[in-house]
Amino acid sequence: MSRKDNKKDIADEELMEDKAGETPEADETTGDEASEAAEQTEEPIDELALLSEKNAELEDQIRRIIAESQNSRKRLVKQQQDVHKYRHQDILTDLAEVIDNFERAIESSADSRDFNTFHEGIIMIEKQFSGMLTERYGLERIGVEGEAYDPFLHEAMMSEESSEVEEETVKQVYQAGYRLHDRVLRPAKVVVIKPAANESEEKEETVDAVDGDK
Repeated sequence: MSRKDNKKDIADEELMEDKAGETPEADETTGDEASEAAEQTEEPIDELALLSEKNAELEDQIRRIIAESQNSRKRLVKQQQDVHKYRHQDILTDLAEVIDNFERAIESSADSRDFNTFHEGIIMIEKQFSGMLTERYGLERIGVEGEAYDPFLHEAMMSEESSEVEEETVKQVYQAGYRLHDRVLRPAKVVVIKPAANESEEKEETVDAVDGDK
């Protein structure tokens, strides 16, 4: 072999060695780039999973709030229904006691056939009933003979004149009225006595009437 051929072989070998030395570096660079790309790909996936988890938590909280709101509304409606349904419970309980007293009075009169005893029992029941309505519920009876006439408390069914009174006065009570605290439930129906007009006043009214006709 000639010297020229030897030199060529040596040059080819050196070139191949250089290329062989460069290959690991290239592979290493390619591996780093792939790792970085993988990391960049994983980051968006992790954020999406986190957002999905938070969204699920929020949806669960919203469902719980809606359920609690509906339950509260149902409880409120039930309470309102109970208040309306049992609004007369107290007074009906008291009325039941009055009925018991009436039944005892009837049984007692049936055995004794004593009208006076029965009458006294009825009077006692009426007093007990009226007292209970006044003390426990503020119901006040309106209409007493001899008291001053008040158009807000009395309804005049008839009126009379009398020289014995100086102001309009209740002469007779046809039907008692009732007032609940400050509110009149119904006025008392009464007969009213008015002061009699003086003769001088009657003459003056007559003169005024004649002058008016002129």
